[in-house]
Amino acid sequence: ALAWVPGGAPACPALCTCYVSPPTVSCQANNFSSVPAGLPPGARRLFLQNNVIGALRAGTFGPSTVTLWLYSNNISSIQPGTFRHLPALEELDLGDNPHLRVLAPDTFHGLRRLQALHLYRCRLASLPSGIFRGLHSLQYLYLQENGLLYLQDDLFADLANLSHLFLHGNRVRALSEGVFRGLPSLDRLLLHANRLVAIHRRAFRGLARLTILYLFNNSLAALPGDPLAALPALQFLRLNANPWACDCRARPLWAWFRRTRVSSSPVPCASPPHRRGTDLRHLRPRDFDACPEEEEDEEEDEEEGEEEDGGGGVAVMGTPGRALGRPGTLPAAPPSAFYRDGLPPHDLRGPQPRPP
Repeated sequence: ALAWVPGGAPACPALCTCYVSPPTVSCQANNFSSVPAGLPPGARRLFLQNNVIGALRAGTFGPSTVTLWLYSNNISSIQPGTFRHLPALEELDLGDNPHLRVLAPDTFHGLRRLQALHLYRCRLASLPSGIFRGLHSLQYLYLQENGLLYLQDDLFADLANLSHLFLHGNRVRALSEGVFRGLPSLDRLLLHANRLVAIHRRAFRGLARLTILYLFNNSLAALPGDPLAALPALQFLRLNANPWACDCRARPLWAWFRRTRVSSSPVPCASPPHRRGTDLRHLRPRDFDACPEEEEDEEEDEEEGEEEDGGGGVAVMGTPGRALGRPGTLPAAPPSAFYRDGLPPHDLRGPQPRPP
């Protein structure tokens, strides 16, 4: 490894390794209980994962930091202002910190260039309103495998460029009308393995670019109000492992499948008993003969076709990648250094970069 000595400063904190190009400090897996002192102020990449760091304090990280990995530590508190003066930060990984159960509303304020934020496996039961305010460049948000119980309206309203939102493995029971408001660029939404029993009929309105939606392994018996009709670009849908009721309540979802060409998982019926195991998609029109006529929704979506900007005039960075494969296959992952999908279970982040 090449020692990095910018301006004659000490090369590196003890037990860490530093590299010249790009300026990198690697202090991973050294049993540090706090961020080591003496981090070179010009460092662009800081790798501090797999330690036992318990707290983060303001003034620790320099303004040149672009990549900051703090996953798999014991972080339980983040002092106000810790990330406030990091104007160049593009990726922040705080995942797999199971003692990080509460975040202040202004924790991430000022991170205007942040493109990827990892908060998976932190046992967060809730997220304060405004937590993502001003993160106009964010494209990847990892909130999976926490203990989130609910998602309030407008939680993501500033994230006009967000393309990937991972919310699987939480305890969310319902999706309200405004929960995904302000996400015109969203391409992938993963909500599987929650406890969903209800989805508002307008919960997905405004997600005109969404191509992948996972709702499997929840507690959904029906989708009243046809919420999927708001997703014109949808290509891949998973609804399996839900207790679908294939009685009159199934008609809106059945009718939606008849008029769309979405690649879907099976949708096995759980009830009534004589239809258990039947695929909801394969029901016949006569199965609904005894059902009352559905009333047309008098309140047509007047805003339909009107894109919500969601970012107060923030520019949207083009259309997310949609390299669609054959029906039944997932599209290729976008060519982004920030995208983490299908990682091996022993390492949530996959292979770590090898500095030159």
